[in-house]
Amino acid sequence: MKTLAFTAIFIAVFSTLSSAQQLPTGGVLGQINTIERTARDITRQLDKPPILAPFELSDLPDINKVSTEPLNALPATLAITTSAGKNLWLDVEVESGFRAIQRQWLLLADDSSKKRLIEHGALIITESRYAGLGMALLRFNVPEALDSKQALSQILSTQAALSLARNHIYQAQSQTSQRVDENLSRHHIDNEKVTPLSRVNPACELAVKVGLVDSAIDTKHKAFKHADITAKSFLPDDLAASLQHGTVIASLLVGKSTQLVPLLPQGKIYSAQVFYQQSDYAQGATLSAIIAGVNWLLEQNVQVINMSLAGPDNQILHNVLSAAIAKGAIVIAAAGNEGPAAPPMYPAAYQEVIAVSAIDKHQQPYRWSNRGDYVDYSALGVNVLTAQSGQRVGRESGTSIAAPYVTAALACLALTYGKNKQDLLDKLNDLAIDLGPKGKDPIYGVGAIFRP
Repeated sequence: MKTLAFTAIFIAVFSTLSSAQQLPTGGVLGQINTIERTARDITRQLDKPPILAPFELSDLPDINKVSTEPLNALPATLAITTSAGKNLWLDVEVESGFRAIQRQWLLLADDSSKKRLIEHGALIITESRYAGLGMALLRFNVPEALDSKQALSQILSTQAALSLARNHIYQAQSQTSQRVDENLSRHHIDNEKVTPLSRVNPACELAVKVGLVDSAIDTKHKAFKHADITAKSFLPDDLAASLQHGTVIASLLVGKSTQLVPLLPQGKIYSAQVFYQQSDYAQGATLSAIIAGVNWLLEQNVQVINMSLAGPDNQILHNVLSAAIAKGAIVIAAAGNEGPAAPPMYPAAYQEVIAVSAIDKHQQPYRWSNRGDYVDYSALGVNVLTAQSGQRVGRESGTSIAAPYVTAALACLALTYGKNKQDLLDKLNDLAIDLGPKGKDPIYGVGAIFRP
């Protein structure tokens, strides 16, 4: 029985490798990333208890019909539509296998650039001024002939081209491990094998403020019955908002029930809602929505901002977060779930941003957590009990899940010790448990944070 199961898995991997030349566009790196994602999803299936049933060899699918696409794989072109079927934009694969709105770009606004873009056939969609960030941005669509940084740089000034960037789409960084019966008893949870990193304690009982740049939150979930949540959507009015990821992240911070102990029982959440549903398994957020969300959080005087999302390096994103941090914000981001050998993911990899990797309750690194010199801290992020949309409770894994532990710790420290970022990081370093080689390392960063 086991031999047959592993044979099927081998066939799926072999089929992926042998068809690499037919993978979606995005260059060699994009092809490698797709193969790695497929292998990752197969390995995740191995982590689950096997479902054994009698079958014959004839039950195996034709090798030519075996699907090698991971569950969260998206088509090269995905139409994003309203509930009424109106097309809003095309979510497409671009350079290096990342995603963006088709032919849509962002640029620091100035009259000269705007004029030159219009002269060459660009359509200006918005010219937005962000008071919180202290900047203005042009968002525009271009003809196919101009749909590259090289082509656009030739019609813009050298200075303007430095801020030019696609309207990239960033992904949530968590994976549902298992659903849990909502009637699961507290007794059962308390009698699990407990280690220091699986024991959930509040970070503090203070009335701290935390900002989330994430999906909408299912505030009807019983875990949020007494939670203080202020939300604002940055999606088109007629686009259905995703509830999945934001519900999970918010529940770690303020969700309370017989099963859930929040990190911030008295905390107030400011939820900037930016994710839309790409598929049953994937959620995306456009850079333009992320920018508007960060700006709003600054206007609400929220200092500590959690961004459990990841994607490509983007000059506009870097400019925005640098401006937010210069105004006193502390930004915490998920390091990414692309695996130990993957390149850095952003915004976590920006020097000014605090990057968090994931570990399990035995203090071992999450197998799909990114590694690198940019990792600052690690925290519990494997099979963590959370609320899920639709009154469900389940276990989630990923660097998305780890980031809120560091976010909660910094929010508590900021209310106690003041707003100086370096002072707060010094305090946080004192709380970190050094798990790897002595000092900062690419797996655990300075160390693990599980409670201040």
